[in-house]
Amino acid sequence: MQRALTTSFCLLLLAWLGLVASTWGIMIWQSSPFKAQGHSRPAILCTYFNGTGVFERGYLYSPDDRLGYSSCPLWAPSPV
Repeated sequence: MQRALTTSFCLLLLAWLGLVASTWGIMIWQSSPFKAQGHSRPAILCTYFNGTGVFERGYLYSPDDRLGYSSCPLWAPSPV
């Protein structure tokens, strides 16, 4: 049991260090489609974690993925 906990903790720590060292974030939350101000098309708001904090990205929504996204991308570049 102790070995499994230690191994899990080490893997979690390595994953966190990888996020901190990279310029990418992993999605932690996605909104449902909503009417965006200034656009005639719906949008989705995606929240990402980059190891040191969270940031948000907005994408145009398209249920068929032709002119937008039907769901948030799993990875997104962090803002500089």
